[in-house]
Amino acid sequence: MMKIFVLGAYPRSAKTRKAIRDLDEGKISIEEARLAILEDTAYICGVQVGAGLSYVQDPAIENHDIFRPFVESWRGVYADGLLRFFDNNFFYRIPVFVEEPDVQKCVISQRVRILKRIVHYYPIKISVPGPVTFSFMSKTELDRSELAISISRAYVLDSELGDSIPDILQLDEPFLTDPDASPYHVSILEECVKELKRRFSRIIISLYYGVPREDVFKRVIELPVEALTISLVEYPDRALSLLKTVRPESSKICIGVIDARDIKVEEYESVKKLVEKTIECVEGRDLYGISTSCGFELIPLKYAIEKTQILGRYGLRISEEVVKVRG
Repeated sequence: MMKIFVLGAYPRSAKTRKAIRDLDEGKISIEEARLAILEDTAYICGVQVGAGLSYVQDPAIENHDIFRPFVESWRGVYADGLLRFFDNNFFYRIPVFVEEPDVQKCVISQRVRILKRIVHYYPIKISVPGPVTFSFMSKTELDRSELAISISRAYVLDSELGDSIPDILQLDEPFLTDPDASPYHVSILEECVKELKRRFSRIIISLYYGVPREDVFKRVIELPVEALTISLVEYPDRALSLLKTVRPESSKICIGVIDARDIKVEEYESVKKLVEKTIECVEGRDLYGISTSCGFELIPLKYAIEKTQILGRYGLRISEEVVKVRG
């Protein structure tokens, strides 16, 4: 059965943005702000379930950026100045590691517990900064390969201390689509995956914002994970050419077909065509799944909701019209 899921975080509603602003200005209590966040979280989770998605993606609307929850919960790291997050009008505070991270508060386990109260037994997916991306987008005098491995150990410890694990742990590794990324960086990720597998049995590696080099992609696809996502939105011809050249095992490939950085709604036939072309490139019929190109945090919430519903609707049609027919 082809999987259908959103790749990352959601944007905040106007109500939640105001609540967080009012909290910073001392106009409301932290409990009132948390209630606004919880209401948005429950609503977004409900939309995903209603759309028939395979996993509920953590909306993560309380996060200022993907690194901050961990920076604020680990000893040995602090947040520095702002830097642009790849080619987006979105900025993150640069993590500065002065020593290996020491877990003081649980992030992953806490998110799992909250989501389980909302969606009960529905499968939960938590996205975390991939250890390589986390390490190489930080400031540090530590060895970056060792730092990446220690970040993986921190994720494991977080889960052990909180005694809660998601059904799927997604490692966001946009750094690996950078032209400067090389097989060396994948060898680091390989060691990180070994550490993570001690605790997380189901792992997805997510590549987005670009298309990786062929030598990088060949190494990543060999890692012992459940699936690898690659976006067909930004550079579809390059992505399809890469898939045709490497010909990875089709059941391990998930393609991003819904543009999460653009409010324009995709036509069904164009999405269906991308799936058909991918199946032809990898000479298979059993793709792992389809997803968004990245997280939704860069567009307004109402469009993110609409695209979530479209993803679910298109995915179900493609499962009937393409995947089952070829089977």
